[in-house]
Amino acid sequence: MAKSKSTERDERHELSRRALIKWTVAAGAALGVSRSNIFDILGRSAGASVAFAAAEAATARSVHIVAGNGGLAWFQLFWPYPDIAKARNPNFAWHKIGMETDVVGTDNPLVIGPDTPWANLPAGRQVTAFTCGANETHTNQPQSVVGLNGNNIFSVASALQSASPSVIPIVTIGDVDVGTAPGSARPANVGGGEGIVGLFNSAASRAGGLLSKLGDAQLYKAHYDAFSQLNRAADRSTTKGAYGTASGAAKFLGTNLADKLAIQQADLDRYGVDGNTRGNVADIAKAFIVSVKAFKMGLTNSVVLPAMRDDPHGAFNGDVDTIPASMKKVFDGFMNDLQANTDDSTMRSLADETVITIHGDTTKDPTARNNWPDGTPGNTNVVYVYSAGHLKSGWYGSVDRNGNARGYGNNGKDAAYDSNNTAKLAMASIAYAIAKRDERVIANFANGIAISGIFGRPKDL
Repeated sequence: MAKSKSTERDERHELSRRALIKWTVAAGAALGVSRSNIFDILGRSAGASVAFAAAEAATARSVHIVAGNGGLAWFQLFWPYPDIAKARNPNFAWHKIGMETDVVGTDNPLVIGPDTPWANLPAGRQVTAFTCGANETHTNQPQSVVGLNGNNIFSVASALQSASPSVIPIVTIGDVDVGTAPGSARPANVGGGEGIVGLFNSAASRAGGLLSKLGDAQLYKAHYDAFSQLNRAADRSTTKGAYGTASGAAKFLGTNLADKLAIQQADLDRYGVDGNTRGNVADIAKAFIVSVKAFKMGLTNSVVLPAMRDDPHGAFNGDVDTIPASMKKVFDGFMNDLQANTDDSTMRSLADETVITIHGDTTKDPTARNNWPDGTPGNTNVVYVYSAGHLKSGWYGSVDRNGNARGYGNNGKDAAYDSNNTAKLAMASIAYAIAKRDERVIANFANGIAISGIFGRPKDL
């Protein structure tokens, strides 16, 4: 059916408005202008509706963790298959036998233990665990657990998040692969969490720059103020707003955003990182710390990072007594930071505005701890999601104490395991969470998959 002229006009208007918002937010942040001032400027120059649209985050931000080379197995010790933990079998790959606890009030069964992070979250905010995809042992770039109808979920997230402008839409760490999706942004790649800091260095304020000294930056601002006050055009209603904007930009041009993102010792202390923390756990903490700071200032919408990659065949020889507990401190520190910080534009808690996903190559066999075999029952894999409450919590699919694997169908109910279909449903659910329950927004990627009321909570009207 052909679109009406009025519909085409409205769509062009919305695209133009979105482009204006994206350009203004990006330019303002690059100059160091605070988000609230940016929205004030938009309100004066383009109207209240545009300013409101800019301040309202249409999508959630996201952190995507890719645990390669067997590293996903550690996360099975956070959130075990319920029947595996409850079996209390000393040969199974559950390290806290007899200490497992059912989470009361989740939509589907969920069992946690002493090393499980985020344990104090309400039942509706607990993780959603999808048995999905295929075992891809010893790869750092798993594909079966990131694909959605030919698109990579990390790029799908970036495409959806384009409705919420930022300076650098997506940041990748190391060699993680984000694939492609229509409308996605090109990622900015860095070597580690500290590398994210360097992305937001101000050329004017960094060492050797024209405004690298505080006195120089202040003098520049004073010179501009004197010029604008001498210029009588600043009193004209048609140019006064522009002079005010430029003056604000001059004030903040000497601000090095990297200083605000830098990892401090207090940050590491908050995440439980010290000289005894294993390097691959500390790397996750550093990425989390900078991500929270960047999210707060609206500098980026998505961070994709590698995790663990240590192929822990011998974990039950002693490492399970220390590594999961150390990881728990880091993940709890991350959630505490998200809860304690608000988005500078929406003034909502970052915990309400962020989706976290965990993907990997293999969980290893949950029914065998000796040399923790790479194979999994039914060739299964798992993706864990913190959805900020947009998805139903608990397990979809399972592996039971007899090594039987089960999946789920499009209705969310128990079904024979299908690696491809379960992965599609899981990735569409992640897209739904990032889109804040707006099923229309994900339609081009979901291709008819229904999430609302099945895997996701219905959108509030």
